[in-house]
Amino acid sequence: MDATALLIDDADPEASLDARVLPPLRQDLRLIRDQGGTRAGEWGGNWRIHDPAAHRFFAVDQDTVGMLAQWHQGTVGALRSAVARSTGRAPEDHKILGLIEFLQRHELVAPAAGETYARVRQQRSAQKRSLATRMLHSYLFFKVPLARPDAFLRRTLPLVTPFFSRTFWILALLLGVSGLYLVSRQWEAFLHTFPDMISATGLIAFGLSLAFVKTLHELGHGYTAVRLGSRVTTMGVAFVVMTPILYTDTTDAWRLPRRQRVLIDGAGMAVELLVAVFATLAWVFVPDGPWRNVAFALATTGWVLSLAVNLNPLMRFDGYYLFSDLIGIPGLQDRSFAMARWWMRERLFGYGDEQPEPTYGHTRLLLIGFAYATWIYRFFLFLGIALLVYHYFFKILGIFLFAVEISWFILLPIWREMKVWVKRRHEVGRQAFITLGVLVLLVAVLLVPLPYTVRIPAVLTATEQAPAFAPRPARLEAVRVRQGETVRAGQILMALSASEIEQQLVATRERERLLNERLDRRSADRKDLSETLTLAREVQLERDRATGLERERSRLAVRAPIDGVVVELALELSPGRWVDEKTRLAIIAAPGSLEARGYVNADDLRRIREGDSGEFVDEQRLMPARAVQIARVGAAANDTLENWILTSAHGGDVAARQFEGRLRAEQAVFEVAANVTDASRDDRPLTELRGEMQIKGEPISLASRVVRRVVSVLLREAGA
Repeated sequence: MDATALLIDDADPEASLDARVLPPLRQDLRLIRDQGGTRAGEWGGNWRIHDPAAHRFFAVDQDTVGMLAQWHQGTVGALRSAVARSTGRAPEDHKILGLIEFLQRHELVAPAAGETYARVRQQRSAQKRSLATRMLHSYLFFKVPLARPDAFLRRTLPLVTPFFSRTFWILALLLGVSGLYLVSRQWEAFLHTFPDMISATGLIAFGLSLAFVKTLHELGHGYTAVRLGSRVTTMGVAFVVMTPILYTDTTDAWRLPRRQRVLIDGAGMAVELLVAVFATLAWVFVPDGPWRNVAFALATTGWVLSLAVNLNPLMRFDGYYLFSDLIGIPGLQDRSFAMARWWMRERLFGYGDEQPEPTYGHTRLLLIGFAYATWIYRFFLFLGIALLVYHYFFKILGIFLFAVEISWFILLPIWREMKVWVKRRHEVGRQAFITLGVLVLLVAVLLVPLPYTVRIPAVLTATEQAPAFAPRPARLEAVRVRQGETVRAGQILMALSASEIEQQLVATRERERLLNERLDRRSADRKDLSETLTLAREVQLERDRATGLERERSRLAVRAPIDGVVVELALELSPGRWVDEKTRLAIIAAPGSLEARGYVNADDLRRIREGDSGEFVDEQRLMPARAVQIARVGAAANDTLENWILTSAHGGDVAARQFEGRLRAEQAVFEVAANVTDASRDDRPLTELRGEMQIKGEPISLASRVVRRVVSVLLREAGA
């Protein structure tokens, strides 16, 4: 409702503003001065109007207090004259009209027959929402009051009075330091308690601990408020995106000085830290078992949530109110948002608007910086919540709720601000031309195709290389080469031995000796004489068996399969180690040429082709970049990744996961091989080098890259 329209009588539209009658104020309102709550001379909100009927507080500045003090004058003209006499300057018309509109909007004026009802009905009609909007708002946020604890808190306050003594908190501090010291002596054991919590019992214990700690947290706010003379109207649970959060209504604390409000703000965190102190000591002295897990849950809940969550001033939890009261800026969020919007509009369009409030220097920077920090933090927080909601529910509902989160928390605020820009497009100043120029430049940067480098995770290695294996399970006797040594095909790299061959050879030679002895004495033994031919044949068989065993023993060596350089030796190759025929003991690479092999994703596949040139750069920068030229590109996506060194499971850049004993790519990738074109250089690597190929791909705009990426993600999720 327009404020001027509220003052103009339909029967006398030509009447001057000074003759307009002021609506009478309600008699139950109270004007409260913030005792030490703000910085005098700098902040305007060091007074508050208390509406006891609705139990609300409204921060007002000194000029507003001056006008309210003369409100009994009855008319706008008399009010202006009285304020001018008392302060030396008359209030401007828009300030008087704005104050009248504010008082009527919040029902701080005495009810008038017919007029109040019509105004309330009009406000209710304007605020009336559809069923879908109400359901959506209830999904995003709603409160459930559970108790009116003021009487209970006052009745039981003597029971907790010892906790407010300075002696108790000094003792708690000493116990906290002692507990942290004792835990540091068992830090590994403390950390190893966490895996025990990843179970049904552990999760239940953590959930109950969280509920217990948060209940004590809210009681800490309540008892502190009551002790300092404030009232606690309700306690209950608020649901933020269906997540329950306990709350305590300490609105009445605005009556108190700022120092006491700070104590109420920090009381909940102090209780959580107190629980953490005693739980930490309990963990140190309690033996392993369920009770120690409970102590661990209470300790971590208190320490982590108090320090990491509650102290955060960018969300409207304890940290925000504590920060607001500490710096003495009530209504910090609304005031900082208004200041940041004003600053942004002036920098973009130069409207020439006045500041929302007269603050300068570090104070203005604080407000603007706080607003932008909050906006950035909330953007990523709400985006994370939207993704969590999307993955938590089934596909269709997840997509719907994801869209709701993004639209309500991110897109809607942006849309509202842009509507203001469009509405005030005729008020822009010279600054708008600079903004337009920067916008055109940004659009050009987004739309103009720019040189684009395709980065392909790859490994540089010899084009021809061969592994060396043991011919059979054997014992390593000696390693006769070193990494980097040049070898010839068939050269022995490692000497091996097999005890069963030695035993069989000894047994064979012993049988041959016994058979020869029988042949030597056959003239004295009639039986041996009659079996001369049989004995001779058996001797020959044993000789053949020994020859075969000696031949097999001579094969017990790891030999170079090709001419080349030893680029890799297996780890921990020492005499006495047993190896089998499946263990790769060495890799021999032919030094004639080098090749880079890697995997390119589907988005970049269309930007490269065979014959494109580029460079290979190793990740450790162990050698200068090598010129490469693409020799072949895979025609089909690789499901199983053979080049394991490039996978994320082994520290590489290709996202992969273990599946049925094989490494599978998280998204479609295609194998790319490139020849090193400056192979004549003598700085060839002695082993495989991980890095990336940097290929000059087809130019593409940033906007096109973003759109294609978004579309690919949507298509992937739609088919998941």
